[in-house]
Amino acid sequence: MFLRGISLRNSFVCDYNKKIIEYPWIQNRIHPAKNLKGYCSKIPNPTSGWQKAKRYQENDVAFIVYTGASLYKTRATIVRETWVSRVTNYYFLSSKPYPSLPITIIENTGEDYQSNTKKIFYGLELIYRQQQKIDPSKRHKWYLLVGCDTYVNVPHLLKQLEPYNFTQPYFIGGSIGQGICYHKNGTTYESLFVGGNTAHIFSAALVEALYPHLSIYVQSIWPQPNHSSAGSSDVALSCLIFSLGYNMTILPGFWRRSPKGIIEEFSLKEALQVEEPSSWHYIHPAQMIDLDEFYTYQYVDRLMNDQNWNELVDFIHLFIGAHYETLRKHQSNDTEKLVKKYR
Repeated sequence: MFLRGISLRNSFVCDYNKKIIEYPWIQNRIHPAKNLKGYCSKIPNPTSGWQKAKRYQENDVAFIVYTGASLYKTRATIVRETWVSRVTNYYFLSSKPYPSLPITIIENTGEDYQSNTKKIFYGLELIYRQQQKIDPSKRHKWYLLVGCDTYVNVPHLLKQLEPYNFTQPYFIGGSIGQGICYHKNGTTYESLFVGGNTAHIFSAALVEALYPHLSIYVQSIWPQPNHSSAGSSDVALSCLIFSLGYNMTILPGFWRRSPKGIIEEFSLKEALQVEEPSSWHYIHPAQMIDLDEFYTYQYVDRLMNDQNWNELVDFIHLFIGAHYETLRKHQSNDTEKLVKKYR
């Protein structure tokens, strides 16, 4: 099946030629390549051969974003309006409400960096408890935890989770560090930890095993605010999980820095090694938009070149729906007053 008027191409952004009129019906429209072509040499850009995840869908995952009040208008909002806009189950963990964001309020935690540990521990506990009230077939199968400066490519993530059974306890991440863990009596020991600067992914079975221990651990074992380790949520999570006898699974493609940062820290070869990375970290809000747009064009290119019209149409419908849902969230709830005002 071919769609009339559509010609196959390699990459809408990376193979852009100024001699080609991409928008013949709109004069003086700036081509996206002007802002995005720089990523073509920093990020893998496959143009065909897309294989959709078969085992899991995006609504099998709880996407949990921890944030703070000072970041609502910038980082958190941009996350909600880019990759989060196309997922079903998402939570923004913080201690203060915000009219434009669906904040899951974690009370008495504060708003500084050290507050992240309690936000995450209490947040996981709250979400898991809510899940127990619904039908088991509709519960989250995976829990992904990131900060509000992380870009997640959801279709890539679902493919990476393909080999793993959510009914088994999995603790998945992308980087390893060395940290200090604490015993209940206050003594310490060194341990590896899974870096939160990539992403933390927990299977439903692991969250179920963690649930009875989350509050006790963060209240009685992990150092309290004003201690140098209080804000090290990734170390705290790892220490708890390892103390219960569970292991970590480290996967490629959960990058701990931006594309430019990975190239600077490692090499261009390293940045291009994983064809379908799942996440990038330390992403500025403006870059969050760029990455989302770049990967959207890439996804459409691959579907077109594969002549995968059904998935392409599904994505178009999803993207249109997400766009208008985002616009509605910017509107006042009291629309009747607005209508009267402009009559």
